[in-house]
Amino acid sequence: MEPAGRSKKRAHPWINASVHFLLCFAVGALVALAPLAASIRSPFLGPFGDAHRAVAAPPPAAPDLGLLLIVTVTQPDDGMAKDASVARLAHTLRHVVPPLLWIVVGARNRTATARTVQLLRGTGLMFRHLTYDATNFTGGDAGDEADHQRNVALSHIERHQLNGVVHFAGASGVYDLRFFQMLRQTRGISAWPVATLSPADQKVTLEGPTCNSSQITGWYSKDSSTNRTQGISNSMVAADTNTTANKNSSSDHPIINISGIGFRSSLLWNSEGSLIRGNSTQDLIQLVREIVILDGNKLKGVPSECFESQVMLWHMDMPTLHHVHTKIEQQQNPKEEKEIEQQQNLMKSDEDPTT
Repeated sequence: MEPAGRSKKRAHPWINASVHFLLCFAVGALVALAPLAASIRSPFLGPFGDAHRAVAAPPPAAPDLGLLLIVTVTQPDDGMAKDASVARLAHTLRHVVPPLLWIVVGARNRTATARTVQLLRGTGLMFRHLTYDATNFTGGDAGDEADHQRNVALSHIERHQLNGVVHFAGASGVYDLRFFQMLRQTRGISAWPVATLSPADQKVTLEGPTCNSSQITGWYSKDSSTNRTQGISNSMVAADTNTTANKNSSSDHPIINISGIGFRSSLLWNSEGSLIRGNSTQDLIQLVREIVILDGNKLKGVPSECFESQVMLWHMDMPTLHHVHTKIEQQQNPKEEKEIEQQQNLMKSDEDPTT
């Protein structure tokens, strides 16, 4: 008869094999029944069956707001006053919903350029700083210089085909933030009223389009000091009231402020825009003005009804530091001349032995 220990050793292999077989059978059965269990489970869960999927679904894509191309030209001799104006406008643009590209044009000067670029970098805005040779405009017309700066910006936009809505924003502009929301709706050319505040002349000039619904039919200029309103049809040549470029223009006609016009940048390179491609000159700002005149029927007002009471852009016509210093010197000169004359009389009396 075999010992009990040997019989136990023979039984162990059969027990291990049986356990392995049962485990493999159970796993195989569960794998085979898993799809069937899911199909049975889904009718009972109803709309809650995919609750976990709804939570994990990606958020809807954000609407394409369109790029705003804000062009600002600066005066070469404004110094720190220019930096103050640019910084103030930057604080406004920081509240505009992106995407926005700020194109600032200034005179080619190593010190001034470095200071301006440092200022722009601190704004947190996406910007491009362009320069031009200001020596060609020494003693010239400030309006021609401003138009040249705008041409520099438009050439940059055309060369890189920056697709968006172009707006010429003066550094002294004051904006209602709703203006930029409406500006993005521009599909061709849009126009809006601009109020110019002149503290020196103690008056406010309102310039803008006249509308039939959202269709622009003409232009007007209203002077608050005389309460006189002038109007003209779409044949009016657009001009720039931010500079002295219009000093020779007729005073019988209202002026179309270049800051009161916005347009799609694709007009600069669109092959269908024969108005631009057919002209061999590179005076793009003048071409924009011609488009405003010739395509007047395509102009749209901002806001849509062109209400005079709904002005969203103000221009502060402040004197430059150069003019302020000149005025101060003119006020101080008579006093200084009188003091010098008194000193000369005292010196003469001391030298005269008869006195």
